[in-house]
Amino acid sequence: MKYIVILTLLFIVQGCSNDISDVEQFVTSIKVTKGNDIESIPEPSTFIHFEYSAAFLRSPFDQPQQELTIDVITQSRDCLQPDVKRNKSVLEAYGLENLTMMGSLGLSKDLWALVKTANGEVYKVKKGNYIGLFHGQVTRVSEQQIELMEVVPDGSGCWMERSNSLALISGDELKEKI
Repeated sequence: MKYIVILTLLFIVQGCSNDISDVEQFVTSIKVTKGNDIESIPEPSTFIHFEYSAAFLRSPFDQPQQELTIDVITQSRDCLQPDVKRNKSVLEAYGLENLTMMGSLGLSKDLWALVKTANGEVYKVKKGNYIGLFHGQVTRVSEQQIELMEVVPDGSGCWMERSNSLALISGDELKEKI
């Protein structure tokens, strides 16, 4: 065991010699070879000052004011106008051609209609609700159809009322829709 320790120490001492001539020779050969030239950093472009003067413009955080246009003038007439300030229901995002009456619920005096949208969602509708794109207010719900009064533009800035209905689909059509 003593011999092994002594031999190990001799090997360690042998590795710590001061002969580094081969390393010095390698460093000298690398210094002699010419390295790649590094490109210099390009000069930055000159800064061109831009003066932003938007004091005469409306702030993007303020509500825009309604301009006096032909549309505003025609709307100010004393004629039928839809209530644009009321909150719209989900079913007012669909045209009547994309809505289907699937059935009805309730008693004859207080009847609800089941309306299915084109994407498969079913909603309850009663008298007074709004459906369709033309401000259609439900005037009557029966077991066979939904009657509504739409407010459509007449082309001259006023609006006119138009009655419309959404009929219950037949049994064969119901099977196709489901």
